[in-house]
Amino acid sequence: MRLTSSLIAVATVSLTLLSYNNNTEAYGALAAGGLLSNVSTWADKVRPLSQYKWTSPLHFFNPPGDNPPEHCAAEYVYAGQDNVNALFNMTATLNRYQTNPPDTAEGKKIREEALKFFVHFMGDIHQPLHDSTPLRGGNDAPIKWGGRTNNLHSLWDTLMIVKDVNDRFDNNPQAYLDDTVNLAKTHWKDASTWTFCDHERNNATNPWSVDTNKIKTLCPIQWAVDANALDCIYVWKEYSATRDYSTDYFNQVTGSSSDFLVQRLLAISGVRMAAVLNEIYDPSAKAPLTKRGRARLPSKH
Repeated sequence: MRLTSSLIAVATVSLTLLSYNNNTEAYGALAAGGLLSNVSTWADKVRPLSQYKWTSPLHFFNPPGDNPPEHCAAEYVYAGQDNVNALFNMTATLNRYQTNPPDTAEGKKIREEALKFFVHFMGDIHQPLHDSTPLRGGNDAPIKWGGRTNNLHSLWDTLMIVKDVNDRFDNNPQAYLDDTVNLAKTHWKDASTWTFCDHERNNATNPWSVDTNKIKTLCPIQWAVDANALDCIYVWKEYSATRDYSTDYFNQVTGSSSDFLVQRLLAISGVRMAAVLNEIYDPSAKAPLTKRGRARLPSKH
């Protein structure tokens, strides 16, 4: 296994938390029974193709007025072309097709692609720079990474995960993922709250509300707002194009001083993905790690 992106990590964590029935149903919705982790990057691969160019803005939530680290702002835009609405749309599609299974090749393709998009967009929404407006979510924010030039977005997408796997886990991705799941089960005391949706923070209607309101563990507005807040607390803090992000910055957001923030975000995303898919495909299944209240944001450093 190679952990070449946060998306693969998220999908793999989620895979360990799906109910048995959900595993069967979810795989059945994918061509050739592909694993969720195998399709997690599909949405990025097809985005440049002409027939999928409409999906490009759906990878991001770019709230107006957002200006980290001075000011983080995230407000839902009804029917906007963004990550939040994309998750509402794809989840509604999956739920409708679970109630009324497709009987045509076109319907089966729509269901399959909706699941692929859902898996990908769940990873995106929990990566803070997918919920940040400036410099195209950090894609145009240059950084130094061990003597080379890169950008802030790639730092959070891939660079820090790959380095952490290499430095702390002897380049063993499975050990990294096992540690992430173990932290969720034994270390992060609020893990049981991660699938809780606060109605007061998620009471806005969306174009697919008739379907999405049935999914009690789906709350992308809340998720986007929380991830956006991290842009002020950690991600953009003391940003500099000449700073080497492979040293103190890396040590902070992957280490104990931030409560292993990078792994924490992967775990949160994976747990929530499994919860939503369990609710659709196996409603009798218990929510992963069990919900008991509100999830917390890491304290400011």
